[in-house]
Amino acid sequence: MPRHWPCGGVCALRAALSARLPAREASHRSDTRLRAQSPPLFGGIRRVACTLPRKDARLCHRQLFPRTLLLLLCLFQQSGAAHGRRSSPEGVLRMSSFFAVAFLVFLAGTCLAYFVLPKAVRPYWLLVCSYLFYMYDPENAGFVALLLSASAVTWAAALLLERLRVKWMRRVCLVVSLALCVGCLFYYKYFNFLGETLAALLDSFGLHYTAPSLDILAPVGISYFTFAALGYVIDVYRGRQRAEKNFFFYALFVSFFPCIVTGPIERAEHMIPQFKTPQTFDYARVSGGLFRILWGFFKKFVIANTLGTAVDAVYGNPGYGAYTGPILLLASLLYTYQLYCDFSAGCDVALGAGAVFGFELTENFRQPLRARSFTELWRRWHISLTSWFRDYLYIPLGGNRRGKARQYINQLVVFLVSGLWHGASLSMVVWGLLNGVYLCVGKATQDARRKLTRHNPLYHFTPVRRIFQTAVTYLLFTSCIIFFRSSEVFEGSKGIADALYIYGHLFSGWGKLFTAPDAIGRALVSIGLSVQTALVLAVSILVVETLESVQEPVNRTIRKVPIFLRWPLYYALVLGMLFFGSFANSGSIYGRF
Repeated sequence: MPRHWPCGGVCALRAALSARLPAREASHRSDTRLRAQSPPLFGGIRRVACTLPRKDARLCHRQLFPRTLLLLLCLFQQSGAAHGRRSSPEGVLRMSSFFAVAFLVFLAGTCLAYFVLPKAVRPYWLLVCSYLFYMYDPENAGFVALLLSASAVTWAAALLLERLRVKWMRRVCLVVSLALCVGCLFYYKYFNFLGETLAALLDSFGLHYTAPSLDILAPVGISYFTFAALGYVIDVYRGRQRAEKNFFFYALFVSFFPCIVTGPIERAEHMIPQFKTPQTFDYARVSGGLFRILWGFFKKFVIANTLGTAVDAVYGNPGYGAYTGPILLLASLLYTYQLYCDFSAGCDVALGAGAVFGFELTENFRQPLRARSFTELWRRWHISLTSWFRDYLYIPLGGNRRGKARQYINQLVVFLVSGLWHGASLSMVVWGLLNGVYLCVGKATQDARRKLTRHNPLYHFTPVRRIFQTAVTYLLFTSCIIFFRSSEVFEGSKGIADALYIYGHLFSGWGKLFTAPDAIGRALVSIGLSVQTALVLAVSILVVETLESVQEPVNRTIRKVPIFLRWPLYYALVLGMLFFGSFANSGSIYGRF
C-alpha cells in the first residue's frame, strides 16, 4: 500500500472533484457567444455541445469533462509516485498497452479530432490513427508493413473470390490467401517452437538434431488481426459476406486500434457497416464508454495487479521451495481471478474506447467464473475467440453431426489449436488439451451425474447446487490454469516442469494450518497478502461481482443506478485506484498472445 502521497496528486484530485462550469448563467449564453469566446482548439467541442439540446449541452460540460479529468488524473498518478516509487518511463509511455498515460492522451486527441472533422473524413482519420498507434511502440514500427500486407492480400483475395465462378479456382484462391496469413503467423510465433519440439522428440530416440533458431520478435496483436482477416476471407468464400470494395474501410477493420491489442476478434459484417455509418456525438454513449474505461482501469490496477504481486511471488520463486500446498493452491486460485480481471479489463477499455467513437464492439466476457459447467464457462470466456473456432474450425470438422466420438475428437482438436493460439509452448498445448478433456468428460458423464444426484435432498436445494457446481468448475479451471501460468511465455517459468512440481506439492504442508498457523500467516504476508491488502481485494471483488451481470454490460447496468449513488461510485473507483492501485505493471497478459 502507498505510504507516501504526492502533493501534486492531492491538489489535482481536489481540483478535479470541484470541477464545474463557472456559473449557472454561463450555460444560458447564446450559441453565438459560446463560439465567439471559444479558442480555436476547443471550437469543435463547443460545436458538438451546441448541437445537443440545451439541457444535454449543460450535462455534457458539467459531467462529461470532470469525468474525463478524473480518468486522466488516475492515469497520471501511474507516472508519479505509485507505491512509494516511480514507474519506469517505458511502462508509462508505451502505447501498445491500454493502461498507460500515452494511450489516454492518444485516445482523447483522436476522439476530439474525430468529432470535429467532417463525417466523410472520420473513417480515414481513424485508419491513420490506428496505424500511428501501432507505430508508436518502436518494437512494432517495423511490422506496419506486415499489417498493411495482410490487409491488402486478404482484401484482394476477397474481391477475387467474389468474381470467380469456377469452383476449383475459388478454392485455390482461398487456400493461397489463408496459407499466406497462416504462414506469417507460423513464422513469427511458432518457427522456433516447432524446431525445438522436433529436436527434443528426436533426442528422445537417440537422434541428435540441432534445430535452427531465429531471433524473431512477434508483432503485437498478430494473432488478433490475423484471425479477423482469416474470418473475413472465409465468410466471403461462403457467401455470408460481400467483399468490401473500399480498401480503406477494410484496412480500418483489420487495424482498428481498440481491438488490435487484446481483442475482441471482430467480424467484418459487424464492424464495416458501423464504420460506414456517420456517427454523431451522443452524451449517454460517450459517458458510458468513459465509465467502461474507468471500470477496466479499476479491475486492472486494484485487483489484477494486486493479485499478480502475490501470484508472481510464488510462481516466480525458483523451485517453489519456500511454499507448501496451501500457498501453492491459493496462488493458483488467485491467478485464475487475476487472469480474468486482467483480460476482461483490457476488453472493457477496448469496448469503452469503441463506444466513445460510436461503435459497438463484441462483448468478450459474460461472468465466466460464475459458470456451473465447463461448457457454460467456455461459452462465456473469450467469446469472440470461442465463436471464431466454432464457426471456422469446429463446424467445418463436422461439429456434433457425426456421432459422439467424432464430436469429442473435434472438441479436442479445437482446444489443441486454442492452446497453440495462446502461446508457442508445450505447457500451453497441455492447457488446451486438458480443457478439452474436461469438456468432453463433462458431456459424456452428464446423464450419469444427474442420476446419481437425483435422490440427494441437498442437491435439490438450488443455492447449494449452484454454489457446488460453480466451485467445482472454478477448481477444475484452476487446475488447467496451472499449466497456463507455468508456460515459458511468462518470464522465469520453466513450462511443464513447474506445473508438475506444483501438482506434486499441492497436498503437502496442510497440517501446518493446525500445528503452525503463524507460519502460514507469515507466508501470506511474504507474498504481499497482508490483512489490509486482503480486505481491499475482498471489497473490490465484491463490487465487481455485484455490478457485473450475465445479461448486460456494466456500463448499461450503472445507468440504472440512481444518480445520488452513481457519482459516489465514480469517485470511489478513482480514489480506490489512487490509494490502493498497483501501477508497477501496465501490460496485459493477453497482449503477449
